[in-house]
Amino acid sequence: MLMEQWAHRFFELSTELFVVLGAQGRVLEANPAWTVTMGWSPTELRLKGYRGFVHPEDLESVEARLELLTRTPGTTRFSCRWRRRDGTWAWLIWSAASAAEGGPLYCTVRRMESPPALERVEAARGTDESGAVPSWTLSDGLPLGLYVVEVSSGTVLYANHRFCQLWGIEPLEGAIRKGQVSHEDVVDHCLHSGEAANFLRLSPCAGLDGVPLHGDEAVLASGRTLRRLCSTMGASGDASRYRLFAFEDVTERKRTEEALHRSEQSFRKLIETAPEAIFVHREQRFIYVNPTLLRALRYEHAGELIGRPIWTIVHPDDLDVVRQRVHAVVALGEFAPLREIRYMRRDGTWFDAESAGLPVDFDGERAVVVMARDITERKRMQAQLLQSDRMVLAGTLAAGVGHEINNPLTYVMANLESSMETMHRLGGELGRMLPDGALAPNWSLTLKDTVELLKEAHEGATRVRNIVRDLKYISRQDEERRELLDVRESLEFSLKLASSELKPRAQVIKRYEDVPHVHADASRLGQVFLNLVVNAAQAIPEGDPNNQHVTLWVRPGNDGGVAVDVSDTGSGMPSNVLARIFDPFFTTKAVGAGTGLGLSICHGIIRGLGGEITVRSEPGRGTTFTVRLPPAPADAMPREAPPMPAPSSERSGRLLVIDDEPAVGRSLARIIGKRHQVTVVGSGEEALTKLNSGGPFDAIFCDLMMPGITGMDVYEKVREREPGLSLRFIFITGGSYTTRARQFLERIPNPRIEKPFDAQMIQQLVGEVLATET
Repeated sequence: MLMEQWAHRFFELSTELFVVLGAQGRVLEANPAWTVTMGWSPTELRLKGYRGFVHPEDLESVEARLELLTRTPGTTRFSCRWRRRDGTWAWLIWSAASAAEGGPLYCTVRRMESPPALERVEAARGTDESGAVPSWTLSDGLPLGLYVVEVSSGTVLYANHRFCQLWGIEPLEGAIRKGQVSHEDVVDHCLHSGEAANFLRLSPCAGLDGVPLHGDEAVLASGRTLRRLCSTMGASGDASRYRLFAFEDVTERKRTEEALHRSEQSFRKLIETAPEAIFVHREQRFIYVNPTLLRALRYEHAGELIGRPIWTIVHPDDLDVVRQRVHAVVALGEFAPLREIRYMRRDGTWFDAESAGLPVDFDGERAVVVMARDITERKRMQAQLLQSDRMVLAGTLAAGVGHEINNPLTYVMANLESSMETMHRLGGELGRMLPDGALAPNWSLTLKDTVELLKEAHEGATRVRNIVRDLKYISRQDEERRELLDVRESLEFSLKLASSELKPRAQVIKRYEDVPHVHADASRLGQVFLNLVVNAAQAIPEGDPNNQHVTLWVRPGNDGGVAVDVSDTGSGMPSNVLARIFDPFFTTKAVGAGTGLGLSICHGIIRGLGGEITVRSEPGRGTTFTVRLPPAPADAMPREAPPMPAPSSERSGRLLVIDDEPAVGRSLARIIGKRHQVTVVGSGEEALTKLNSGGPFDAIFCDLMMPGITGMDVYEKVREREPGLSLRFIFITGGSYTTRARQFLERIPNPRIEKPFDAQMIQQLVGEVLATET
C-alpha cells in the first residue's frame, strides 16, 4: 500500500508529462504537469481524447504507431505536434508502452525545444551497424543532456545537443557526432567548468552496486547547478560495457526550493514569534501550538497540550459557542470571524481573547487553525477610557450646574446670615424693652425657635455649597498650584483631620519608607488622602478599635515615583460594587450620608497628576486603595512660603457692586454695607455709566461673566482710562469659566471671590483694597 501511495504522489507531483491512453484514443488519466506545460487541465484532456489535440498532419502516423502497440505489447517512440491552449503548436516526443494486448498505453511525454530535423528522424528509424547502441537523435529535443561512453576504450558513442550546451562545448558537437573526439578530450574541454568535470570521470560511481541509478549535484564555474544521473549499460553478457550520463540543469529548481525553504523557515519563525496565540487542531485535538499560546496558558512545553482535546482550554460558559464555531469551520468550511472567547489557564484562571478560526491543509490533511489575541489589557484601558469619559461628562455637567446653583445660593446664604444677625439683635432689644410676662408670653421662646430654623436652613445651604465645591473638583475648573511635596506630610495632615473618625473604630499602622518628592497641588492631594482615610475608617464599625486597623504604606513606585496603600480591615466590597466604585454619584452609604462624589473626585485628581488609583477588595477581608504618582520632573519648583496677609484698613469707603443677578448684588451690599457706602448696578453698561460720570469709588466688586458687556470688558475700559482704578477691582465668579475668562484671570493680578460668599473673606479683601495707596 505504501508503494501505491508513492507512485500516486510521484504521478501527481512530477514535472514530466504522464498520460494513460485507452481504447478509441480516449485519455484515461493525465497528471497536473500538462496544465503547466500545455495549458490543458487533466479534465479537459479526458473530455476530448488525444485526437482533439494532435496536429492533423501528424495524426495518421500517431494512430498507426498506437494501434500497432495495442496489438503487440512492447514500447515505441514517436514525435508529433500538440495543440496548446493558446492555439500554438508544440513538438512532443512520446515514449509509449503496453503491458497487455488491448490494454491501456502508459506514456511519458517530453516537450522538444525545436522540431526534429528530417534526417534525424530518418536516422532514428534504424540502428548502428554494430547493433550495440542506437543513434538516439530524437533526444536532442530533451531538456536532459545525454552522454554515452564505452568504458574500456573511452570512445564517445553519443552526446546530444543539450549535453554540449550545458557544458559549454557546442563547438565540439559536430566532431563528437563524427566520432572524432575521445572521452578524455571531452573531459579536458569541460575542465573550465571547474571541479564539476569530475562528474565525467569513468571511475565507478559510488553506490552503483545493486542500484541502477545514482544522483548527485555540482555547481559549475558559471554558477549553474547540474544534477547527474549515471548508469552502466551494455549488450547481453557485458552489462557494464557502457556508461550513460544524464545531466539536468536544476539551477532554477534549486533556487525555487531554497526560496521555498527560506519561506517556510521565515513563516515558521513568524508563527513562532507572533504576538498572537496560534494553534492547529484536527478532530478537536491539538496538533500544533505556538510559544505565545503556551505562555498565555502558562504551560512549559507543547507536549503538554498536543493530543489533548481543545475544550480543555475553553471557559465552561463559552463551550457552546466554541462548539458551534468549530462545527461551522470543520463541517461547512466557513471562516469563524473574530469573537471574544475566554480561555482557561493551567492554574484555573482565565483571560479574554479575540479569536478567529479557518480551515487549512496541515501536513497534507484538513485541519483548523485558530488565532487568538489576549485583550485583557485592552479591556482594562477601555474601562479606564470609559471612566475618563464619564468624568469628562460629569465635569461638563458639574460646571454648568455649579454655576447655576451658586447664584441663588449666594443670596440665600447671605440673607440667612443677615436674618440670624437681625434675630439676635431683635432678641436683645426686645429683652431690654419687653421682658417675658403677661403682656408678651413666651415671645423669647418663639424667637429662639425661629433662630433655630434659620440655623438649620443655613446648615442645609452650607451643605449645598460643599457639594457644589466638590463638583468643581470634577470639572477641574478651579486653579491648581503644583509644587514639590512629600506625600508623607499630606498623609499626616489628613490623619489629623480624620482623627475623630478613626479613634472609635481602628488603630492606625504607619509603614513609611523613604520616597522621592512628587509634583502636586498640596490641597488636592490632601483631599484625596483624607477621603481615602475617612472611607477606610467608616468601613469599620465602631466599638472595637483595638482589634481593627487602618494601614498606611508609603513606598517607592516601580517607575521611580511613589505608591501609597490605604488599607482597612473592614467588611470589604463585592465585585459589582468594585466595578462602579469610581462612578460619580455612586455610593453605598445611607441616604444623606454621602454624595457619591468623593472617590470620583479622587480618581480625577490622581489622573490629572499623571498617576492612577486602583482598589482591591473582598467581602469580609477588607479593602486596599493604591495611589501611584509619577516622580517629579527635574525642573519642578520647590514649595513657596505662604505670603504674609496684608494689613486690614479701618477706614470707610465708597464701593461699587456690579452683578447681573439683583439678589446677589443686594446680599453682597448687606455684607459690606455696615461700614461702607455701597452702590449696586445690574449690568456692565450701567457700571460704565457710573464710572464715566466721575463718581469716586474706592473698590469695585465686579461679576466676571455677564450678558452684553462682561466684567472683563468693564475692567479693560477702566484700565485704558484710569489704570490705578483697575487695580481696585475684585472679581466675582460662579465657578464656570470660558477659555477667555480663564486666560483673563491668569493674566491679571486682581483678587477674586467665588459664590457663595464668605463674609469674613469679603471684609478682609475690602480692607486690603482700601489700605492700598491710591
